[in-house]
Amino acid sequence: MAKILMIDDDQDFREAGRQILESQGYTVVSAATPAEGEAAISRENPDLILLDIMMQKPDDGIALAQKLSREGVLIPVVMLSGVSTVTGYDYGKDDDVLPCRDFLQKPINPETLIQKVAEILG
Repeated sequence: MAKILMIDDDQDFREAGRQILESQGYTVVSAATPAEGEAAISRENPDLILLDIMMQKPDDGIALAQKLSREGVLIPVVMLSGVSTVTGYDYGKDDDVLPCRDFLQKPINPETLIQKVAEILG
C-alpha cells in the first residue's frame, strides 16, 4: 500500500492522522520539522506528503513546498493548516506561491482526509 509522509509540528495531529490512515492500510511516516521532512523524503520515498503550513515559522510549509517544486520533486503535496480558522485568511492552491495538489483546512474530518488521500493516490 502507499506510503504517506506527514510533516507537522503538532504531535497529536500526526498521531491522529497516522491512526486514521493506517486504519485504511496506508503506511505512515512522520516528521516534526521541515528539515526532518526533507530527510524523510529522501529516506522514505513517500507516495504523498501531507504538509502543515505553519510550524516553527509561519511559512515553513510554504517554503518547503516551494523548495520541493524548484527541485523537481514530483511527489504530490497536500497542504494543511488551521490558519484561516484563526485569521480568516483563506489559502488556496497557487503553483508559484503554494505549489501543492490540494489544500485541507484543519481541523480535518477523518472521512475528508481518507477521501482526499484516496482521490490523490488513486
